Amino acid sequence: MFHKFFSFFILFVFFFAYSISSKAASTEHNINHAKLSNGLDIYVVPNHRISAVFHAVIYKVGGMDDPIGKAGLAHYFEHLMFETTGKFKDIESTLGSIGAQFNAFTTKEYTCYYELVLKKDLPLAMEIEADRMGNFNVTQDKIDREKNIVLEERKMRFDNHPEVLLWEEMDNAFYRTGYGRSVAGWESDIKTYNQDDITRFHDNYYHPNNAILLVVGDVEFDEVVKLAEEKYGEIKTKPTIRHYPNQDPAHNANLSVTLESTEVKEPVLYFRYRVPLFKHVSEASAVNLAVNILGKGKSSKLYEDLVLDKGIAVSVNAYYNDLAFSDGYIDIEITPKSGMKLDVIERELDNAINNFISEGITNEELQSTKSKYKAAQFNNLSDLTNIAMFYIPRLALGMPLNEIDISYSKINDVSLENVNNKIRTIFSTNKLIGRLLPKGGNNEDR
Repeated sequence: MFHKFFSFFILFVFFFAYSISSKAASTEHNINHAKLSNGLDIYVVPNHRISAVFHAVIYKVGGMDDPIGKAGLAHYFEHLMFETTGKFKDIESTLGSIGAQFNAFTTKEYTCYYELVLKKDLPLAMEIEADRMGNFNVTQDKIDREKNIVLEERKMRFDNHPEVLLWEEMDNAFYRTGYGRSVAGWESDIKTYNQDDITRFHDNYYHPNNAILLVVGDVEFDEVVKLAEEKYGEIKTKPTIRHYPNQDPAHNANLSVTLESTEVKEPVLYFRYRVPLFKHVSEASAVNLAVNILGKGKSSKLYEDLVLDKGIAVSVNAYYNDLAFSDGYIDIEITPKSGMKLDVIERELDNAINNFISEGITNEELQSTKSKYKAAQFNNLSDLTNIAMFYIPRLALGMPLNEIDISYSKINDVSLENVNNKIRTIFSTNKLIGRLLPKGGNNEDR
């Protein structure tokens, strides 16, 4: 869901606290952790550049937790949280009146609500989130209205966009766990949501011991913990029901998903490769580097081969989805040159991948991409929102603080042997092929 952007002495409130420091560009980030007696995890990242604060509450529930037959329920509940009738009858107006920027979003693994406010308004932001955590209540007319809004959002953001529908179908074919369900939900499921679903969902997931509070900005650790105890400390804990997906079984055959649409003017080809769930972040870093060399930017191997040398494609991009409880994947997306047959693109991409496997990468290529990768990440961490968005998924996935490397310094330890081993292992397995085609044309000849 994307809403409008509007311009003491502590007695046993936490079980432990510690700090980890690292450097990103010239900025030092210290992340501190505390835990309230009701189970709320608190993370604080002081940053005194400006007198502003990014405040986020992350609930450890997402699309993968939707009950079977209720796909999209976590996302729908995110909508309802803006309609709760507790102390604040109109959350959007209240936040708008102080010039806050605020929003919420739902992923496969978690749901996040956040506010970017002036430092002086942090207590109000906390009070709003605490109120809808502890005093959730919605009327039937709002339940019905938000259901219609979610259905309309489904049509606007999914049903009217063939490429998004293809990605959704690729996920459904690729995963055999809750990761295969649509976070936005399907119309047939959305129409079945009822009051019992809403009550059960809130009771199961929306309480402090299933939540994370993250504050980034012009604050000190102790003052945030004190304020959090005041605002959130009295909310009672409840038993948590969480279904972590098992690691997906390997596919024993290649998969193919094809979507045709009159809205598509030129075909697009996707190759998706499974990447196993790693125990340590360093292993994922090796894959990120390999993907950068393979298909990121105009100096990548695939761009040089298929766009510059052979002239059969106009764009190539590779993406690694690594932040997940389940297996991740690498997607390679290619837009062919107009008039080029799609089977030619598939064959040439297969040849390029096979060469990548057999040749691997050189140490010079590895060192160069390490420097480029770190520089790109530093540029992404230039403001409070980006810093927070770096931490949010990692905290939600339960990543140990000593493995959260905002400086990306640990990438220096990734070895050439490790990267080449990952290349051989990942790209030698079965894959999923996605095809987005114009409808009505002679697609076999493309």
